[in-house]
Order: sequence, then structure tokens, then C-alpha cells
Amino acid sequence: MRAVLLSVTVLLGSLAPGLSRSEQQQPARAVALGHHPIKVLLVGDSIALTLGIGLDVGAQSGYGVTISNHSTLGCDLDPQLEIFTSGKPGPATPGCRQWRALWPFLTAAVDPEVVALGVGRWEVSNHFYQGQWVHVGQKVWDDHVAADLRAAIAIFHEFGAKVVLFTMPYVDPPNRQPDGQPWVENTPGRARQFNQIVRRVARADPGVVTVVNLNKMLSPHGVYAPSIGGVTVRWSDGIHVTSAGGELLQPQILPVLARLGLAAEASRQAAAARAKGKAKAKAKAKAN
Repeated sequence: MRAVLLSVTVLLGSLAPGLSRSEQQQPARAVALGHHPIKVLLVGDSIALTLGIGLDVGAQSGYGVTISNHSTLGCDLDPQLEIFTSGKPGPATPGCRQWRALWPFLTAAVDPEVVALGVGRWEVSNHFYQGQWVHVGQKVWDDHVAADLRAAIAIFHEFGAKVVLFTMPYVDPPNRQPDGQPWVENTPGRARQFNQIVRRVARADPGVVTVVNLNKMLSPHGVYAPSIGGVTVRWSDGIHVTSAGGELLQPQILPVLARLGLAAEASRQAAAARAKGKAKAKAKAKAN
């Protein structure tokens, strides 16, 4: 039944473009609200961690989605490299030191239909790589970050999950340079450059990877916004997402996760049916 209603959702989107997004998503939402909610594994940095707290409030009853939030503080995908932040060098944050070994274990344990990855906060900092200081916007570092993202995607997709990449939202921490200007890693340009990498990686694998533009959701007017419609969406540190902010974004994010989860489940069922058919044909040929 899920596969049937997923097809209906796709059909509505292609044949009835005049329908609103919410109207197109109703079939997927109706199925996800059944007895088998879509399982979402959330990994990444502390922005993802705090976003997930609000997204999880009532997610199963309201959207048919469960969120296993395994994001961590200080998740730099290259924790072995030296970084340059707030005007001085130092060791990278160690929150994701073992991500290449840990994320396969988490994915196998949760068995999610969707894995959502939110990083960028640390990737936008200058890193000492291949004997030089580099940053997003330079090809050598952009290619390296893209390779890390592709490696993570491959881990998640190996378990049959669809992958969501969140764009990095603008930040505005109070810690600034002596002249009052933000440190370079906190500038909007760095976030935009990282998000270009995210989109490039996603375009290369459209059947698996979907970009959710968290930056636009949290900065609807193109600049950092501490509040939206009277709701405080960012912590006073200018970086993290409040629980209220995560709840505010539920209607924009959770239906997307539900729809992708249904697509992943349909793909898994089709693969299982093909495997069963091949096994049956092989057994029949052997018997003859």
C-alpha cells in the first residue's frame, strides 16, 4: 500500500503541478502516519544536534517520522588536521573522530529509511592540508570536502537509505575581531561556499541525495535571523537552533523526510522482490 500511495504522490506532482506542495505531500504523509513510521538517522555537528531536538517533538504522531539524533558537538569530518579559528591555530574538534567506523555501525543499528547529515560549521574554517592553509572556495579544499561527503553518502546508501544533506545556516556569534568584523569562518560567504559544495555533491547523485536548504529556512531574507515570525530560532550564541526553531521548521522538513523514506522503502521492497525472483528462477533451473 505504501508503494501505491508513493506512486500517487509522484503522479500528483508530475500531472498536477498546480497543486500546493502540502496537497502533493498528503498521500505520503497519510501512509507515514500508519503503524510503521519512517525512521530517520540524524548525524552531524552541533547545529544538526540542536535542530534535531525541535524536529523530534511530536514527529511520529504528527508526521509519521521518528528521529534518532546521533549528531555530536564539534563534528569536523577531518579531525586529524589543524584548524585556524578566531584568529589562531589549534587542533580540530574531535566530535567525529571515528565517523568512518561509527556511522556504518549506527546505520546498521537504526536501519533508517533516511539519513540526514548536517555539517559545515567546522569545514568552513581554515585547515592545514597538504602543507598549506586552505579553505572553502579553493579547489583543493572543496574537492577534499566533497570527497568526505561522498564517503559519508556511500556509507548510508550501502544500507539502502536515502540521504539528506542540510545546507549550513548563516551564523553570527558575538565573538568578533578587534575591529568588530566577524572572524572569516563566521562570514556568510564561507557558508555559501560550503553550500555550493553540498549542492554539487547532491547533483552528482540525484537518485540518492536530496538537499534540504536549512540556510534559507533559517535566513528567509538572505541574512542571519535570530527570530522568524516572532519565534526565537537561534541560541544567543548565534550558532545553534532552538527547540522552538526546530519545531517551527517541522512542516518544511518532516514531510520531505517522510516522502524520501517511502521511496527508500519502495526501493528496498523492489530489490527484495527481484532477489526473490532470481533465487526462485535459479532453484527452478537447478531442479530441471
